Amino acid sequence: MGLAPNSSKPFHLILSVFVAFLLPSCGDTTSDDQTDIARSGLRASDSPAAKALPPDAAPAEEQVFRYLGYEPAGLDISKSVYQSGQSEFIFERLCMLDHNNELIPAAADRWESSDDGKTWTFYLHPGAKWSDGTPVTAHDFEYTYRRLLDPDSGNVYAFFYYDIRGAKAYNQRETSDPGTLGIRALDDLTFVIETERPCSYLPFVTQFPTSSPVPRRQVEKYGEKWTEAGNFVSNSAFHLEEWLTGNHMTFGPNLYYDGNNPAYLRKIRRIFTGPVGSGSASGPVGLLPYENHEVDMVTVSGAADLERIRNDPVLSNELFSYDGFGTEYLFFRTQKPPFDDVRVRKAFAHALDKETIANVVLGGSVLPAYTMLPPHFPGYVGDKYKDLQAYDPDRAQMLLAEAGYPGGRGFPNVDIWLADSAPSSPIGQVSQVIQQKLREVLGVTISIRNTQSNAYIKSMYEWEIPLSLGGFGYDYPDPQSLLGVVWRSQPKGYTRHDWTNTRFDEMIDRGVVELDPETRFGFYEEAERTIASDVGAAFLWHRLAHELRKPWVKGLKEDRWGNLPFRGNNTTYCDLYIGIRP
Repeated sequence: MGLAPNSSKPFHLILSVFVAFLLPSCGDTTSDDQTDIARSGLRASDSPAAKALPPDAAPAEEQVFRYLGYEPAGLDISKSVYQSGQSEFIFERLCMLDHNNELIPAAADRWESSDDGKTWTFYLHPGAKWSDGTPVTAHDFEYTYRRLLDPDSGNVYAFFYYDIRGAKAYNQRETSDPGTLGIRALDDLTFVIETERPCSYLPFVTQFPTSSPVPRRQVEKYGEKWTEAGNFVSNSAFHLEEWLTGNHMTFGPNLYYDGNNPAYLRKIRRIFTGPVGSGSASGPVGLLPYENHEVDMVTVSGAADLERIRNDPVLSNELFSYDGFGTEYLFFRTQKPPFDDVRVRKAFAHALDKETIANVVLGGSVLPAYTMLPPHFPGYVGDKYKDLQAYDPDRAQMLLAEAGYPGGRGFPNVDIWLADSAPSSPIGQVSQVIQQKLREVLGVTISIRNTQSNAYIKSMYEWEIPLSLGGFGYDYPDPQSLLGVVWRSQPKGYTRHDWTNTRFDEMIDRGVVELDPETRFGFYEEAERTIASDVGAAFLWHRLAHELRKPWVKGLKEDRWGNLPFRGNNTTYCDLYIGIRP
């Protein structure tokens, strides 16, 4: 998904400061309905949500998975994805992704599109229930989608749904009538989405965490407090059991669940690392909670930790790496000098040694990048266009001279902006390497300017930043996510970057409406070539995810590339179980 600029953190399980003190609960530990069932003698293991355990599994009472995450502001992820994430498993969207990033049934058993690709019909799973025992219906999804597009909701991800008919006009207050939206429940089990134009990737939009259904009665009864323990209801195999402020929250089986994605685990414990927005894996605790057996898995970030793990005879066997499906890049303010000249942008791209950045500065924790789409991502074309941005000092110097700055003479003073990045952080280190390389190869001097995150983001959307490091992680496995969402030109205020290219926009627009996969991927390949050749950005590296997992973490499935990914926003938690400990 798209993250804040200069962030290479995965969407799930961000490690920061571990909080070890037990503080008072912010609410009741269980809902009344779940408590009544517990009192009746029905055990969690009796729930349809609890699958029969494999032969190598620990007993049911030991099926507890522990992980680290920030303390969320709430769990209303359809409105506040950046403040409510890292427990996406509590909601089941219309469809979900499996270990291969392929769509599978979830709240909907199946879906289909009209011949023109503009009407999508989802058929909900009969008998599905919320964790309070009430039915999950198509009307819940109608309410959810209208709510997340309401301009008063404050949803920063509303743009993600602009393919829906009337969504942009409604969200941008061109109309106040939600009835103009292409969203409707035909009956309790049939939900229809109509799009402005043919939209072949629409099901991918419905699987994203912000598309999680919302129980209208709870929202109307409790307002913003509907996600507190005691008020909260969910529709997945898991249910919020307790929330101890400053310490942890736990999730147990939704005893009413009888859907497409049952689970093995009987309990999930999220141990808070600090308030939302705090720290990361580079914080003072590092890997200590994992090494003290307080958690079963932890995200690894930073070359130093990765180096230590690789050299440790025990930890090295517990390290798993897989595709991060995100790309970091150097972007420019392309509509003002000096970066309005493509020769200058090309000179910068050819002056940067991506291999050294990836393998030396970042310790092999990432992959060198020359285009936007990363390896194994749909539409990736390998090194086909590598030469367009390959390290080539001679060519870089020639291009800068052609632009009127031989040897860097006359080049204006430019700052490279960062968002709250310490000099010792990966982004800080890379920015210093870029600064040095541009001076050595081009004779250009740039300064590093560290800016408070909120001010940085505001300036970025106002196109005031001349030069900066940025990044974007995929929201769904389709080229539109990494190419169209980030780089298709939009008015100021609605997109991060000011780069615009008519050919690129044409290819993106044709890719959106084309229903034949081979043809549409051809359009996206041309778009990829165009942004690399016109240097909408100088691409630096592709993300990899690195995790330590205890030997008893079982059930994760191998993807088609031989990796064992753990993606918190898909069905991983339904596959996971705890094996017998040594």
